[in-house]
Amino acid sequence: MGLKTRRIHREAEMVDRPAILREDHIRDRPLAPTAGAPKGWRRRDPLEIAFERGQLGGGDPRYTPIRRREAGEFYAELFAAAQTSGRDSTELRPIGARSTRGTPLSQSQAEALGELTALERAMGARDAKIVRMVCGEGYFPSEAVRAVCSDNRHSVPARLREALDALIEAIEKRRGPRRG
Repeated sequence: MGLKTRRIHREAEMVDRPAILREDHIRDRPLAPTAGAPKGWRRRDPLEIAFERGQLGGGDPRYTPIRRREAGEFYAELFAAAQTSGRDSTELRPIGARSTRGTPLSQSQAEALGELTALERAMGARDAKIVRMVCGEGYFPSEAVRAVCSDNRHSVPARLREALDALIEAIEKRRGPRRG
């Protein structure tokens, strides 16, 4: 075992768990690329939890739980790409009146924002808001559905499935139907 690997093992032993361990934490992230390396903690995203609980199944038979999860993950990737500027904290910018305008969008950020806008326009406003909150902003489905549709308080999984189905349809309109 090398010096670096020993240091990682020692650090992993010192931090046993997150300060506040919640139900969305899971210990499955390898801390080193070596076999037998200790596992680190990560937070599962709300869509992953809904999938594991079987809440993405049922509803419209045209869509499987896996397709709903894939659509949500695609949206999450677009959302993340739209949020990143491509700049890091080491890039120095002068501080002053001109710096308040912000930095220009990168090409990939502009493309992601355009795709998000097109998808959300193709979905209903309520579906778009639920998908954005769950897949993009990390809200739990219950929080998103209650915030958007107070009348669907007792059918959160059904409302989430409907919103993800609308996302799948919007993606298919943009790309064409999926084969297979």
